[in-house]
Amino acid sequence: MIIYALLLLVFNFCAENKNITTSGNSIQLGTESTLDIITWNIEQFPKNNLTVSYLAELIDSMNVDIIAMQEIWGDGASGSFENLKTKLDGWDGHRKSSGLAYLYKTELTINSLTEINDLNEIIRTPYLLSLTWGGQNIYVINNHFKAFGGAENEAERKIASEKIENYINEYLEDLNVIVLGDLNDELNDEESVNVFQNFINDSTNYKFVDMDLAYGSKANWSYPGWPSHLDHILITNELFDEFDNEGSSVQTIRLEEYFDNGWIDYEKYISDHRPVGLSLKFNP
Repeated sequence: MIIYALLLLVFNFCAENKNITTSGNSIQLGTESTLDIITWNIEQFPKNNLTVSYLAELIDSMNVDIIAMQEIWGDGASGSFENLKTKLDGWDGHRKSSGLAYLYKTELTINSLTEINDLNEIIRTPYLLSLTWGGQNIYVINNHFKAFGGAENEAERKIASEKIENYINEYLEDLNVIVLGDLNDELNDEESVNVFQNFINDSTNYKFVDMDLAYGSKANWSYPGWPSHLDHILITNELFDEFDNEGSSVQTIRLEEYFDNGWIDYEKYISDHRPVGLSLKFNP
């Protein structure tokens, strides 16, 4: 179960800027009996020469299994992604030129990591991770939809949603599928302009597990700078029962609360997006 737990764990950084320190608090998310997945846009990674060190401490403090990342850009970022992996004991991961990446615990059974080139016309090629967990085959599709307002960008996000639905129906039908990422639009838009309406209308087969977050307090939205909730997690109906189990949950993770200067530090060193996490408790 994804929970907030404040643990006393001092962040020992050799910070060049001595007036920037973390709060001394840490976090632990998830349990050993749940599959715990986070979607996290780490804006223009790495934003700062301390970004990798801060991320390593934060990730080490989370009991999660998979982190789907966005905005891991360029050759320099690739090197920094490798540096991040070297700082994480028991983790591995891969990055693509699209800026999409995965980090995952090495104890997991990862079957494949594949770019879905069938959909590369939707701005950024989605990144598919296949794994086996608890005897179940699970497919995670990491995305970063086109940003910005305006009819053209809205239309591209709508097309992206429809193409992903078509892909799942054609290639992943009757399988456990999780679609997530920085989808750059809001679930609570009016139906006539909602770029996710195809999924929302098909509630028999698809569910945004973060819908309550989208309609809830803006204090828990993933993109507080606007403010809006832009980072989403969608599951197929094969996972509905698991999500309904006691022990399953979803939440926006307010990591800025673990920095002395709150959002100012978090945005400076990490991102302008908060991560959103899903815990799934599978049936025995």
